[in-house]
Amino acid sequence: MASMPCALQNTRMTHQESLPAPALQTLVAAYWSIDGVTDGTSTSRRVLPDGCADLICDFSETSPSMRWVGTMTRAIEVQVASCRNLFGIRFASGGLFPLLGAPLSLLTDDSAEFAALPARAWCPPWNRWCEDRSFAARCARADASLLAVLPRLSVPSAMLLIQRLPYAPMLPTVSALAEDAGMGLRTLQRHFMDQLGVSPRQHLRYLRFERARELLLRHDHRAVDIAMAAGYSDQAHFVREFRRFSGITPGRWR
Repeated sequence: MASMPCALQNTRMTHQESLPAPALQTLVAAYWSIDGVTDGTSTSRRVLPDGCADLICDFSETSPSMRWVGTMTRAIEVQVASCRNLFGIRFASGGLFPLLGAPLSLLTDDSAEFAALPARAWCPPWNRWCEDRSFAARCARADASLLAVLPRLSVPSAMLLIQRLPYAPMLPTVSALAEDAGMGLRTLQRHFMDQLGVSPRQHLRYLRFERARELLLRHDHRAVDIAMAAGYSDQAHFVREFRRFSGITPGRWR
């Protein structure tokens, strides 16, 4: 999940992120935490789709909880309570599938308690995380538990294809992607639905949106130039798709 570039008002919330051990970077994009209190009133934060699924551990309540949050296809508003102590694992695109051992389509635009959908190839160190009091300690424990199962994981070949896509100079069409992977369109569709929870077309839309966001941060490109560089067919296509993912126009994003 990714947040809009805005600060929470009247809060003493701390947001931290950390990269996993290098050997885990095909599985995990980042560890993150949100910790602190607000002024007593709840507030909201717009969360953007980022092509990833998360495991979120909430230690804020008297009964801590752990839940999966699946790949999102649209922006959502999340209420931030007056007291928060969250630790999360943002999995790389396709990275959760080898651990979960179940189709990610079960979680698309949804969430599930870990107990209702336990990972088949990994047992998170939940009790130890509850005892840990620092973000660094939880990250180190997550690293250790994931590194322990890494040699036993079966990584699908399609996962490597998925993870190469962000680095392609120009994003391919779905047909070209299937041809490059040496599989039919239906087979490609099934792999993406299983490993990401979304179709190839939907994932390519997200990647275009991500490229557009990066270009907008530079403040030196015209909208039409950004549309072409990010792989949209024209400026109208760019504005429509950007609003679909973020809820606002590219002009307001700047």
